[in-house]
Amino acid sequence: MEGNFLRILTFNEIKNYEKQILLSESSERFLKRYESLEYKNVFLSHSSEDIDKIPGIIKFLEQFGASVYIDKIDKELPKITNRETAEILKNRIITISKFIVFVTPNSKESKWIPWELGLADGMKDTKNIAILPAAQYESETQWTEMEYLGIYPKIMNYNGNWVVYYPYNNEVIYLRNWLKT
Repeated sequence: MEGNFLRILTFNEIKNYEKQILLSESSERFLKRYESLEYKNVFLSHSSEDIDKIPGIIKFLEQFGASVYIDKIDKELPKITNRETAEILKNRIITISKFIVFVTPNSKESKWIPWELGLADGMKDTKNIAILPAAQYESETQWTEMEYLGIYPKIMNYNGNWVVYYPYNNEVIYLRNWLKT
């Protein structure tokens, strides 16, 4: 892949996806569509500090065939986080085929991201886990401060196409194809 350009998703791009939603409905109404637990192929792990970006991230992933689960709107979760919350999330991680961690500079403060990723790592083949890094600028690397994220494939833009990039063997698979496998 020498001479090719890999870049991460930017916050401005995420805002543009959210604007697409707002042209037809509110973010709240958009998220309401995700309350159903019927077929979901992506468990989206994220920092609660990034909740404002989640509608845009869902819209981004939808264009590639994702049906996204997020805990914030799961009506089966208790209102106050407790042991039952952890059990339900563990079950969701087991049963949903793909696991994506939305990583921003806020992620390093999350208590849940490492736990969820650890569960996914123990229960899924690494080929079903991906990191979706995002930052203010496409060249920003602050999200890499959690070293263990380096062992997972990353969702990145490769020469204008969104792909899952495997840095250890320098290969890519189109995001749409990855979501189907």
